[in-house]
Amino acid sequence: MSITVNRHFDFSQIHGVIFDLDGTLADSNPDFTGLRAELGIEASTDILGYVNSITEPEYALKTQAVIKRYELDSSHSATWIDGAQQLIAFLKQRQIPQAILTRNMPEAANITLNNLGLEIGSDIEVLLTRFDAKAKPHPEGVELICAKWQIKPANILFVGDYLFDLQTANNAGTRSILYTPSLIPDYANQADIVCSCYLTLIDYFRSQLQT
Repeated sequence: MSITVNRHFDFSQIHGVIFDLDGTLADSNPDFTGLRAELGIEASTDILGYVNSITEPEYALKTQAVIKRYELDSSHSATWIDGAQQLIAFLKQRQIPQAILTRNMPEAANITLNNLGLEIGSDIEVLLTRFDAKAKPHPEGVELICAKWQIKPANILFVGDYLFDLQTANNAGTRSILYTPSLIPDYANQADIVCSCYLTLIDYFRSQLQT
């Protein structure tokens, strides 16, 4: 499987693209298994939701410090996901604005972008972290980007690698692509397109533009 189209959309009607960061553009996902084990929470627990539920201030600070350590460790070793750099270049060539919406913290996100050689305001127009908008799957981040670009959500494409990304797209009313290079998760049917290779995705978009 390189591409599975669950719901067809016309790429010529896409006027802006929003990317998740870790696991979508960058091989930089924190060790979530180790992080959850250190925090003593179940594998299915949303980490940010867990932190926000803590009412004891000292324990909340300790928990945030652990999360920060994991995020920074992974960002320092970030590298490009195969084909992601070419996808960004393809969109830039077509003058399609691009943004990043991540649940990461600003410091870690900026380290990751620096490792990739991406500049905010040039390669990527907007970067929003969990400090800038309500964390995915809340649609606030997408809504802020749409307002800045003056583009309707229906003309936005959201690209991510996890359930929260697809839920964000659905909540905001954008089109969606799930990037999953290996196993196809059971929530993949929520995406318009499921993709395991960005180069094949570029070819698919080019073929649409030629018809």
